[in-house]
Amino acid sequence: MAARHYDRVSVWLHWLVAGMVLIQFATGWIWDVYERGSEGRLYLFRTHIVVGSGILLLAVIRVFWRLTHPAPPLPAGMGPVQRLAARATHGLLYLAILVQPALGLIAITGFGKALGRWPRDLHVTLTNVILAIIVLHVAAALWHQFVRRDDLLARMLPARFASR
Repeated sequence: MAARHYDRVSVWLHWLVAGMVLIQFATGWIWDVYERGSEGRLYLFRTHIVVGSGILLLAVIRVFWRLTHPAPPLPAGMGPVQRLAARATHGLLYLAILVQPALGLIAITGFGKALGRWPRDLHVTLTNVILAIIVLHVAAALWHQFVRRDDLLARMLPARFASR
């Protein structure tokens, strides 16, 4: 029988990347409060680069881990459209944690600057797309937990918080 929950490594990778993504949103949005060239802005920019690089590294690890450790089955009551939406959302999130940091790193290099503004502009634009996908992902998890009551959220909670 397939496991009802994600394995411990998958859970930790998920929450670690989720926390790092929150840091990325915060640093990316807040640094405009600081004047160009200021110490505060430079600190936030460097933090953004370091955390983004970490997300890229963890994303590669997550992809390899997921290929060898499949997800637990979705709840039985989900229809084909919901299953497709869940798979598409997860696929887009995996793509986002791979592409967005890579694009950000390209944008700050000499190569990226030689390409013009489009790498940076695309990086900024994708932020809103990623935010929308995350909102959908969280809303779906909460809907499953509190409306459908199918305990889907427990699949990704650390074992001590998940109901058994």
